[in-house]
Amino acid sequence: MTNIARCSLLLTACFAIILLPPVIGNGDDFLPESFTNAQFVEYERKLNALLKTRADEEKKFVNQIVMQVKLGKIPSRLVSTSYQWGRTKRPNTNYPFIYFEKVIRIQAKAMKLEKEIPPFDYSIYKSDGQSNGVAQSAASQEATTKRSLFKLRSSNR
Repeated sequence: MTNIARCSLLLTACFAIILLPPVIGNGDDFLPESFTNAQFVEYERKLNALLKTRADEEKKFVNQIVMQVKLGKIPSRLVSTSYQWGRTKRPNTNYPFIYFEKVIRIQAKAMKLEKEIPPFDYSIYKSDGQSNGVAQSAASQEATTKRSLFKLRSSNR
C-alpha cells in the first residue's frame, strides 16, 4: 500500500469518527438520572417485572431504590450491575429479587453507600413453623452469594 493510499485511508477514518454520532451504549446502559417522572414510573415497572417481585414489601423496596436513583443518592449503575449479577450468576432462578436485594447491599457497602439502601423486612419469607435447618440454609445461601460476588470482582481486575 502506498503512502498516499495510507494517508487517504487514515483521513477517511478520521472524518468518519468525527461525523458519526457518539455511541451512548447498549440497551442496558441508560441514564435514569435524566428521566422524567413518567420514565421513572416505567423504570420501576420494568425493574419489578425483571426482578419478578411478588410481595408488596419487595415492590416497596424497588420503589425506594428507584426514588434513591431519582434523588441522585445512589447511581443507576449500582442498580443495573446488581441486577446483572443475579441474571448471570443465577440465570434459572424463579425469584431474582432475592439475589438483587443482597447484591445491591454488598455493592453499596463497598461504595460506602450502605445508608442509602432502604431496609427490607426478611420476615416475609419465614413461615410460622420455620425450622432451624431452613434458617441455616438461608445463611449458607448468603455466604455462597458473597463468595460468588467476590469471585466476580476479582475476575474484573
